[in-house]
Amino acid sequence: MTDTDQPEDGEYEPVMSLILAKSNGGPFDDAAVVAGMTCGALDQELAMTAALNTLPHERYLDLVLIKQADLIAMKHGYVMRAGEVDEASGYQHVEFDWA
Repeated sequence: MTDTDQPEDGEYEPVMSLILAKSNGGPFDDAAVVAGMTCGALDQELAMTAALNTLPHERYLDLVLIKQADLIAMKHGYVMRAGEVDEASGYQHVEFDWA
């Protein structure tokens, strides 16, 4: 692939290797690494949006992360509202408002 080529559908190059994940020889299950990184990113985003006195964008989250995401939202002064579930993907729509 050259610099001007675009990857084919379903073809991706990693930005950073996740060496903690079992699939890369690490000690932790891949799903646990992804969950930790997702929740960590949400925590950082909500910290920034709270500091800027603004609301974060709505999004879809993996169903298994909903309760933890709600706790993260509360930590930063938000209330998280869970909406419809996309059954095919297992993700749920969430939005945030001030508590």
